[in-house]
This record gives sequence, C-alpha cells and structure tokens, in this order.
Amino acid sequence: MSSTDPRLLALLDEPVPRALRGAAGSTPCHLVGGVVRDRLLGIVGSDLDAVVATDGEAIGARLAGDLPARLVRLGGKEFAAYRLVGGDFTLDIWDRQEQSLEADLARRDFTVNAFALDVAGRRVEDPFGGRADLEQRRLRATTEGVFADDPLRVLRLVRLSLQLPGFVADPETLELARRSSPGLAEVAVERVRDELGKVLRARKLLPGFELLVDLEVYPGLLSGRPGEAGDASRADRLLHRLEPALEHLAGRPGLPRGRLEPARPRLAALISGLATATGTAEAALERCWRAGYLTSRDAAACRRLLDCSEKPDSQAAARWFLHSWEEDWPAAAAMLAATPRPALPDAEWRQLVDRLIELADRQGAAIFAPPPLLDGNEIGRLLGVRPGPRIGAALALLHRAQVEGRVGDRTQAEALLRSFASDAG
Repeated sequence: MSSTDPRLLALLDEPVPRALRGAAGSTPCHLVGGVVRDRLLGIVGSDLDAVVATDGEAIGARLAGDLPARLVRLGGKEFAAYRLVGGDFTLDIWDRQEQSLEADLARRDFTVNAFALDVAGRRVEDPFGGRADLEQRRLRATTEGVFADDPLRVLRLVRLSLQLPGFVADPETLELARRSSPGLAEVAVERVRDELGKVLRARKLLPGFELLVDLEVYPGLLSGRPGEAGDASRADRLLHRLEPALEHLAGRPGLPRGRLEPARPRLAALISGLATATGTAEAALERCWRAGYLTSRDAAACRRLLDCSEKPDSQAAARWFLHSWEEDWPAAAAMLAATPRPALPDAEWRQLVDRLIELADRQGAAIFAPPPLLDGNEIGRLLGVRPGPRIGAALALLHRAQVEGRVGDRTQAEALLRSFASDAG
C-alpha cells in the first residue's frame, strides 16, 4: 500500500482537511487515528482527529473562522486539545507541544490507530507497523504498557474487534489485555459504562461476548470483580437465542410503531446471566445500577425486560403486549425468543413476530393510543357514583378493553361498565 494511496489523497482534498492545511501553514500537522484507518478500509465518516506540533489553539481559532465552526477547549490545564464542531463534521486537534510525532503516536492504543498522514507533505508516518497490521486485519497493542496505562482499552479492544470487519487481536495483545482487566475496577464508571454501551450496540455481539469472557471481563466486571473468571454459561445460552432474534427483527423492512435498540436486551441477558443459586437477576441488576454501570433509565428498562417471559398467546394479549411496550416492543419481542420457559421454538417465535407486526401495522392507532370512549363524568353518571376509586378502576377497565379489541364504540363501552357495576355491586 503506497503512502500516496488514492483514498488518502482524496481525504486530504476534502474541505475540512484542506482548510486545516491552510490554517496550520508551516506548522507540522497530521491526520491521525480512526479517520486514516477507516479511509484505508473504505469507511467514510465525519469525525476527524489531527495532531499539530505546536500553536494548537491559534490553529483551531483560524480554522474555526475559515470553515466556519465552533471551537471548544477540551483539555483544560491537563493537555492542549481543541474540538471544532461544524454543520456536518467534528474535528479534534491535539497539540503535541513540540513532543515528537513518534512519541505522540506511541501513546495510542493499537498500531492500526498509530500512523499519521501529513496534511502538507502527503506522507504517511508509520513507526509501529500499523499499515501492515491493517492489511492483515490484526489488532496489536502499540506498546506493552497500553492496557496498564488505561485499562479501559481492554473494552476498546473488544469494541474494535466488532467494529472493524474481520479484525482479530494477536495472542500477545490478548494476554496483555487479560492481565490488565482487573484494572477496570479502578476506571471511572462513566467511562466503562460508555465503552460497554458501544460494545452492546455493535451489529453482532456474540464474537465480542466470547472475547469478554476470554479476557475475564465478563462476568466479573458487572459483579464488581473484573479479572476473575466465572460461569458465563447462562448468559451464553441466552445470547445464542437472543442474537438470531435481534438479527431477524433488524432485517424486517420496517417495524410499525417500533424501534429496535439491541443494547438493552443484550444488557438484560448479561445481567440475567449473573443469577446464581444464591442470588437473583434482579439482585444483580441492583448491584450493577448502584455501582454506576447502568443509568437509572437503563436499569428500569432492563428490569422490565428481565420480567418479559410470558408469551402473548391470544390476540388480546398480543395487542396488550404492543400497547404496554409502546415503541420498545421489538426489544421485548426479542427477549421472548430467549427467556420464556420453556423456550419458544424458532418457528413459533417468528409466527408471533409476524402477528405483532401485522397488528401494529393494521391497527396501531387503536392499540397504542385508543381515543377515550367515555370520560370520568360520563362514567360517574352511568354508574351513579361520585369521583373516586371506582371511576378510576372503571376507566382502567375500559382502556384495557379498548386496547385488547373487546370494546370499539360507546354502546359496547356502556355495556361493559354496566356489567362491571353489576359485578361490583
């Protein structure tokens, strides 16, 4: 692969790199990291990283005026870094403050992220053999200390193995990562949570899960003991049922009134896998939330998904299932492939999904947001009662009957409530 690879030349001729070259002038300036790697892989993105020898703030200010873009200081007093945010791009500029380019590249995690493209000379600087590793689809640590310096890179190794097509870590890098996985306990939980979320949002998770187990990150991390081997068999079984379901749903041409976000059902499966003979999945969820590995919102969503194990057998139950889960119904449907006892056969689960999609598409308005047929005052007059718990119970009964398709007009609603009053009386 030549240093004048046409994909890199095309990158340098794009508006932002061209403006960066002008703003830097005679100051050495290189594009680095993922943007160079991804272009050589044929992946086009809008996030760029650059490193300049000095005068980073002045270069950023000039560039912000030229593009135009908003300039934000990132590093505070610890390091000199600046972010430019434009309408359709983000550019981070790192000032190496006269440190050598090789020393700057040495602090990066993997060799495929540790070569640089000179924006003026159009040369590639590759002191660690990253381009050869790129051609071999190999993830290799830049130096022996990369994981010890920042144990979060253990999770980043998993994420990159999923993100970059066909890439695998070399054995020495795997061993370095495994030895550093206990250090994840000392990393800020917000950073761990963010990186784990990126892993869980990958298109396919199973290879990453196997790597998490191999690196002794799972189940230990979510139990507060990364680096300790443990039993991952339950989570493995759940994920092997869940992942084909998520893939099937993702392949459907549109999910009426639904969205598919795979991270939460995957997280629920991992937490369910922490259940033991002496501890429940709910207790494991509570520990993860209190440790900070889950946001309150994610914890609430996972708690619901952990309870999602009853197949909606009837038409009325299927309608209520859709209504109860609203736009998250695809994630709940995926959990039904993994958690019912006994597990649903694949063909039966697919039939259920077809029925849910057909109902959501054909009767979505009546299922997700049925218009009220009677208000509280009308119910009070019909039942001869004053405002209070009985009217609330009647409203809830009527609402559920509408969602389930048992009531469709005022006459049917009134008949249902008269029956309700008779039974209650």
